[in-house]
Amino acid sequence: MLPEVGHFALIVGMVLAILGSLVPVVGLVKKDSYLTRYAWPLSYGAFIFIAISIFILGAGFALDDFSVAYITHHSNTQLPVFFKLAAVWGGHEGSFLFWLFSLAFWAAAVAWVCRKRDEAFMARVLITLSVLVALFSAFVLFSSNPFERLFPVPMEGRDLNPMLQDVGLIFHPPMLYLGYVGFAVSFAFAVAALTSKEAQTNWAKWSRPWTLASWVFLTGGIALGSWWAYYELGWGGWWFWDPVENASLMPWLTGTALLHSLMITEQRRALIGWSLLLAIFTFSLSLLGTFIVRSGVLTSVHAFAVDPTRGVILLSILALILVVALSLFAIKSAQYFVPAKFGFLSKEAMFMIGNSLFAVATITVLLGTFYPLVFQALGMGNISVGAPYFNAMFVPMSFVLFFFMGFGVLIRWHRVTMDDLITRTLAPMSVSIVLGVALSVMFERGVNIVVCFAFITAIWVAFTALQAFFLRVKKRRSKGLNGIVWKQAAMVIAHVGVAISIIGAALVSHYDIETSDKMGPGDSVQLGEYTFTYNETELLIGPNYTAEQANILVTKDGKLEAVIKPQRRHYAVRTMNMSEPGIKWYWHGDLYITMGEKLNRTDYAMRIQYKPFVRWLWLGGVLMMIGGAMAVWSLRKGKVSHKQMAPAKTIVVWK
Repeated sequence: MLPEVGHFALIVGMVLAILGSLVPVVGLVKKDSYLTRYAWPLSYGAFIFIAISIFILGAGFALDDFSVAYITHHSNTQLPVFFKLAAVWGGHEGSFLFWLFSLAFWAAAVAWVCRKRDEAFMARVLITLSVLVALFSAFVLFSSNPFERLFPVPMEGRDLNPMLQDVGLIFHPPMLYLGYVGFAVSFAFAVAALTSKEAQTNWAKWSRPWTLASWVFLTGGIALGSWWAYYELGWGGWWFWDPVENASLMPWLTGTALLHSLMITEQRRALIGWSLLLAIFTFSLSLLGTFIVRSGVLTSVHAFAVDPTRGVILLSILALILVVALSLFAIKSAQYFVPAKFGFLSKEAMFMIGNSLFAVATITVLLGTFYPLVFQALGMGNISVGAPYFNAMFVPMSFVLFFFMGFGVLIRWHRVTMDDLITRTLAPMSVSIVLGVALSVMFERGVNIVVCFAFITAIWVAFTALQAFFLRVKKRRSKGLNGIVWKQAAMVIAHVGVAISIIGAALVSHYDIETSDKMGPGDSVQLGEYTFTYNETELLIGPNYTAEQANILVTKDGKLEAVIKPQRRHYAVRTMNMSEPGIKWYWHGDLYITMGEKLNRTDYAMRIQYKPFVRWLWLGGVLMMIGGAMAVWSLRKGKVSHKQMAPAKTIVVWK
């Protein structure tokens, strides 16, 4: 009975979303404020019933209701309860229900937070979100229903994929989905601006906190996914340029560009066309990422659910959304273009160049991801595009982007003189070059060009952010800071996070070392300064697995440093073997041991690695999230500080 209640709640949520996309439209057309205001309660209602639906699915997992096919395929009575929670979004049907729940949540949150803003405009935003909720409710109900019954009812479930039985799965997909789906709010604000009779400029200010929040969630989701892959999959890598990884990176790149573009649109009434297009394409890329994960059209270690039919439906929804949005842009964008002049040496120009580089980087990743599919579709055979392509194309472009990032935070609006530019950038540029070269020499005799550039770039990004902070605070001190410290501190923390991630990526990519050998009790292996001695093998029994655990003694200069315990697990229900790496972490790097196949009665294939500064990658990600969250907080009570004025077309005047 309970699954039927969840199914019925989902149907009611879809009906309310359909009404939310129709009734307020009638109100806007007839100028009937009573009907228009229905956008708010209908958004709340759709969220409540969809929330009931996903809660009931979670209850089904907790109660081991194997009469539900989805629960049977992704759970087991022996599965720990917290993994049963994660199993709600561990498969295709449940993940899409959570995707829908996230979308309904964002719609309800927008309705509540913005309930006192311009009624007609916000109704358009909620109508757009209701259309999306209705579309994806129908998709879940008719092609991905998690409440389908299974008869006869099995006594036991098939268990959750062992790769997903990790604490990272509890947090990684929800954060990723909240980031993906959150950009629907930016998209809805853009559509509302394009469908308004008069040009709207306040949409950028109203949209910006929601875009920031989505960006924070997506950043956290990507960072958590990288961390999960590092410590769970056993290969010791943090980024593989896998299609699903690329699928999350692309909306992150355009979302980052959108954040900066919205700031220019809000403060200078420029780059409005950029902001509108970026809002459309960022959400579209989020949908494309969902298509990649769930269609199986591209091979990926992350694509756990494969269904080309569902992929076609997703692609059709994406095409519909993109065609409608771009058509609106083509028809209405002329309202948003009037001349606005600024020089090449200006903050506006630096942001425009930065946005262009973000766009090119996104296209580069998109081409590399889909080129094998196009190559195969044209009957030209199979081809693989891997890390060499992405590293050769993406990394140099990133250095250029970070270079302009530093200029963007330092120089002034409109136009600056060359003397002023030199005055502001000479010190950070000099310090960056000197320290960058010195630090790269510390790690290697001679200079590794890539590492040297990474150090220079990281120091440049951090130094310019700090200098901009102090210059801004000094300038505003006599006038009262009025929250400027908080906003600028958010920028500094986020940019320092970028710098730390750059250093971590460069050092772990160029200075990691490893060795592979057959090891059994009593055997020793040397790696760098460390000696690894296989002490003994233990047999363990987990809640739904058995494991062989190697106890590895790590010594340095004859002194015991650590005992690392990698495992080789066997999951009987799924008949799968999994390696659980053992990791000892230091501030300067990780000792990482993977226990491979059993070679004879006592010996195992062992892979031992040292990953220098690898955790700096995720430390940088955490700082970026903190900076973004601080920025959201600083905007939470923001009121429109400028009078609504005609937006400006960006005409760059090279002076």
